[in-house]
Amino acid sequence: MTETEIDWPTELRKFEREFDGLPPEPSPARARARKEAERRAQERMEARIMALGTVARLLLVATLAGAVVLWPYRHDCGRHLIGFLGVEGTIVVGGLWVAICTWRRRMAIMHALAMLLVLWGLALIAAEVLPRVGYAKVDPAHPPRWGCAAR
Repeated sequence: MTETEIDWPTELRKFEREFDGLPPEPSPARARARKEAERRAQERMEARIMALGTVARLLLVATLAGAVVLWPYRHDCGRHLIGFLGVEGTIVVGGLWVAICTWRRRMAIMHALAMLLVLWGLALIAAEVLPRVGYAKVDPAHPPRWGCAAR
């Protein structure tokens, strides 16, 4: 095709768009810019959703870490102690889960809070385990036991 020839299919498409009341087709540069803006907006929305999910995880584990202090059941020996240690272990595992999520999403303050939850869970476990293994000082008349005495 030479310079003087007219590309009739392209020209007819332009006339059809104008006849239908549509704006002219955007230039390729403008179309690329629009697609890039839409992609960035989609990424921002996904980042917000992921951040909300991470906050929900942190709140879930923090609620469990706070509620374990108010544990209403026995946890001095036997299966009650094992269940209580399981809950404390869940705090540690949940804190690590949140820490991994916050590390991947570059959420520094939330990551620090997640690590505090892990430390809190480890401290709770240590408070139950160390007296029973003989590391912490205890009342010699009433030492803590792993198993309950038969009644």
